[in-house]
Amino acid sequence: MTPRLYLPELQAGRIRLGKEQSHHLVRVLRLASGAFVIGFNGQGQEASMQLLAADAQACLVEAEPPQTINRESPLRTVVLQALCTGDKMDWVVQKSSELGASEIWPIQAERSVLRLTGSRAATRLEHWRKIAESAASQCGRNRLPRLAPIRTLQEAVLQFEAEPQPKSAWLLDPFADQSLSSAAMRPHMGILIGPEAGFSDEEEALARAHGFEGVRSGPRILRTETAAAAVLASLACRCGEF
Repeated sequence: MTPRLYLPELQAGRIRLGKEQSHHLVRVLRLASGAFVIGFNGQGQEASMQLLAADAQACLVEAEPPQTINRESPLRTVVLQALCTGDKMDWVVQKSSELGASEIWPIQAERSVLRLTGSRAATRLEHWRKIAESAASQCGRNRLPRLAPIRTLQEAVLQFEAEPQPKSAWLLDPFADQSLSSAAMRPHMGILIGPEAGFSDEEEALARAHGFEGVRSGPRILRTETAAAAVLASLACRCGEF
């Protein structure tokens, strides 16, 4: 597989790469001058690039004219994920990016053990953006999912309620009557997932009051970090991607 690099300012011609990307190509992948890589700009375009100078500090590449190549899901899916502990949010961001989520909205829920504000929140969001970039590079996506600022559940459900129609808003609930296979699927999807201990009764009532309907993922209760991947894979099957 040809290595891929995220280059927001991708354009035809010679491009001097930064230290981090140069180190990765030369020291990690052991590429030499003459090798080919693919650059993508995160906005839907990619270009073949040849390595002219394999310098671990600042590689020089020659890029062909960028082309628009679409590998996106036909659905616009927003994952509204309550903050969870350890590296679970890393997993959610990585797998949601690989499986075609359009946006990821981290949510500070009542029972979220992880609490992020100020500089800690900004640092963690940048960390998650790097994970999304890496996941997109690995899976061949040319468009990066949008990582929204951390917000409260009330802010999130109000924001999604204001999103354009037609849309479906699902609240993952292991005891809901509707299953993933029977719930209405529309071009714009919102998937709301609670933290390890779940949403409180008040939070569930708030979500339902703003249009989110309960949907179960099957007879087994999924971990919070597993739920997004399971739902996104189910949606991909239903819309014919798999």
